[in-house]
Amino acid sequence: MSFTLLGILNSQAAGLVIVSVAGYFSQSNGGNTAVYKYAFPSDTVTTTTASPAGMNRNAGFADSNVAGYFSAGSSTTTVYKWAFPADTVTTTTAAPASLNYHAGFANAAVAGYFSRSGSTTTVYKWAFPADTVTTTTAAPASLNYHAGFANAAVAGYFSRSGSTTTVYKWAFPADTVTTTTAAPTNMGNNGGFSNPAVAGYFSESNNLPNVYKWAFPSDTVTTTTAAPASMNRNAGFANPAVAGYFSKGLVTTVYKWAFPSDTVTTTTGSAAGMEYHAGFSNPAVAGYFSRSDGFTTVYKWAFPSDTRSTTTAAPAAMGNNAGFADA
Repeated sequence: MSFTLLGILNSQAAGLVIVSVAGYFSQSNGGNTAVYKYAFPSDTVTTTTASPAGMNRNAGFADSNVAGYFSAGSSTTTVYKWAFPADTVTTTTAAPASLNYHAGFANAAVAGYFSRSGSTTTVYKWAFPADTVTTTTAAPASLNYHAGFANAAVAGYFSRSGSTTTVYKWAFPADTVTTTTAAPTNMGNNGGFSNPAVAGYFSESNNLPNVYKWAFPSDTVTTTTAAPASMNRNAGFANPAVAGYFSKGLVTTVYKWAFPSDTVTTTTGSAAGMEYHAGFSNPAVAGYFSRSDGFTTVYKWAFPSDTRSTTTAAPAAMGNNAGFADA
């Protein structure tokens, strides 16, 4: 549901371009253990080391050039860690309480964040590289079925979602939380992406085509070019300084917003319908979407051609997931 969202990449989600190796998706949903790996820059997909136990409705983040992380989701506390580049999987520090219907973002080389979600306000923080977990500043109100994006080294953002307009902002590195400019209308089951140092985008979703844009650093919100058709249960990723992408959700369609004009076109679709899924990107190389909703499949869009391939599947099914990359 987020750009931040259940996929993870060994590079960055929304910031500086750095050397990258691979992006990963858990299969999630249905208790599957599968994890899929998309090798940069070819986007060749392989099934890498499975998680120690089934995952569902989970989220993920990455520690740049070090490891990627997935929560097991489905109201468990378990967090798995894929060491780069071997993809050796270990069970790292668990969350203090169960995670479900949640999202994540990361502050590169510093820490990864998971909302507990499930209509709670709690946010947990995994300090890199030790994976020491603390409970950081909570959201001012409960989060659920939400999305996120980050402005590298500045702040991470979560939509509150649950059909609200609220957006919260965690300033790095103090994690001071403020309520920033609200969306013009309610958001839910939505996605997000960002153009670092320029703007972050949330889709309204809820079977509507609207897209909202938060200009950095002021967080002034405008309604930018709408999708050609309604979106729902969708996700996003971005190729910084080039374009941002949203899946339509429920079907195979993918839309592309060219930076800085936000001109929208319909680009190469996925091989099968996507919903309750997530995305991440390897800037200047490729963007990735998990198919999610009970599948292990991961699709890869090569930049700048948007040639789509099916890359390495997750070891188990994914669903209601989220992802982000450590920039």
